[in-house]
Amino acid sequence: MKKLNSFYVIISVLFIGLLTINTQYFKGSSSFLGITYSKNYKVNAERSAIIDHVNVVPGQTVQPGDLLIELTSQELILEIKKLQKEIELLNSEKLEKQKLLESEIQLLESEKRIIRSDIESEVALIQNKIDLNRSITNELLKERSTTNLSDSLTSLSLRIKSIRDKGFLEIEAINIKEQDIRQDHQFDQSQIQARIELAQQELDWKFEEAERLNKYATFAGVIENVYVKEGEQIEAFSSVVSINPLHPTSAVGYLVGKKDRDKRLGEMVSISALEHNNLFTTGRIIGFGSVVELPEILQKSTSVKAFGLEVFIEIPEENGLPVGEKIIVK
Repeated sequence: MKKLNSFYVIISVLFIGLLTINTQYFKGSSSFLGITYSKNYKVNAERSAIIDHVNVVPGQTVQPGDLLIELTSQELILEIKKLQKEIELLNSEKLEKQKLLESEIQLLESEKRIIRSDIESEVALIQNKIDLNRSITNELLKERSTTNLSDSLTSLSLRIKSIRDKGFLEIEAINIKEQDIRQDHQFDQSQIQARIELAQQELDWKFEEAERLNKYATFAGVIENVYVKEGEQIEAFSSVVSINPLHPTSAVGYLVGKKDRDKRLGEMVSISALEHNNLFTTGRIIGFGSVVELPEILQKSTSVKAFGLEVFIEIPEENGLPVGEKIIVK
């Protein structure tokens, strides 16, 4: 009887102890299990191209800036050559129009010189007549009336003025014509220059696009797949390589049972590796899924399958956790 009583006492103590441990460490606990994941990144070619060199193989670790794939595009090279030729022709047209303007201005200046020369020649002839008339009159008609002579001289002077006025108007008309030509030329040149600048801008974009043809790693990761081989012709937007980050970028936790259903969107949580306490980071709850069967890695070694509510967690890229690691979320 005493042995039986002792047995019940021991059982009672163990039960109370287990109950105490469960109450202290599990009941009301906000901890739940999960797994870390990483997003697979595929690197695509923006246009059809030829693969010149493949510098990576699956499983290779790469760092930001590492050259992965080298490509060339014959289509892009042709577009660049066309733009270069277009700019060359536009500059040539601009130069030819400048030369044509200079020729037209020289022609107009020549016309003005001819007009001035003709004016001076006519004025010189009339002035000679005036001088001659005055000389003859002074010698032969000293005692006669000079009224007719005065009228004649006045008429010749007026003629000189008329010739000069006419020449001034002709020169002024040429100046206006020259101004119109210069304005038309300036407009034409501005139009050509605008086309040159537009073509140059497009050419610069093409050069930048040519530089972007080669694919470089933008983050530290591991090459998962290489989809191309050297010498291959690929179409635009074809995938050339896929990379997995070295560290996870997200995690999925599982709320089992009815407890811990008070989690909220945007809530910050702490994450640590289940088997390596020194590996930890923080995260933010970004969504909830549905109740699903837990991944095999989280199932207990029983025939009864466990289910839990999915909790999607965003974690910073800079963390020390490995991908696929079992974690505990608090």
